Amino acid sequence: MKILIGSNNLGKVKEYSALLGSNFDPVPLSSLSLELDVDENGATYEENALIKLNYLKSRCELPIITDDSGLEVNFLEGRPGMYSARYSGDNATDDSNIEKLLNELDAFQMQSKLPLKENHARFVCTIAYFNPSTSNTVITSTGDCQGQILSSRRGTGGFGYDPIFYLKELGKTFAELSAEEKNTISHRSQAVKNLLKRINI
Repeated sequence: MKILIGSNNLGKVKEYSALLGSNFDPVPLSSLSLELDVDENGATYEENALIKLNYLKSRCELPIITDDSGLEVNFLEGRPGMYSARYSGDNATDDSNIEKLLNELDAFQMQSKLPLKENHARFVCTIAYFNPSTSNTVITSTGDCQGQILSSRRGTGGFGYDPIFYLKELGKTFAELSAEEKNTISHRSQAVKNLLKRINI
């Protein structure tokens, strides 16, 4: 079954291709000449995922998945959260977002004297799913992954904040994991697993 992945992030599209399994044939926005240019002004991850979904529902007859995700850092009172992708400004890049986050943590550590090894964080992902051929109901699903933030980058895989998101039980960052390893434990994989159970696929 073809399904539109409602994201401009090619890293996300690649992950969904692996996570959804053989029952789905993920389609990127570009293959339908679609662009996702919406104001993500929701108060929660779910609201932002639904904003994107509702925008695409009127422009596409395929089943659709959209999501909103973010990194929540305890020492930064949950920031960057829903602003993770654009944390360093309108023209944010992965590197500039990481740099801003690490600079803020440096300032916090100097002030608080707390060791960064205790800096807990989590990735959160909420999915919105709609299949016009089976139901008018939108299904949402959320997953998360617990970890810590390192003071410097490690690894070359993944995208976003993966090089500084450290999994203590594995001794690796997300960026040091293979795609297969990441896809068994990531916040997005948990959200997809929950979704597939609910739609019985």
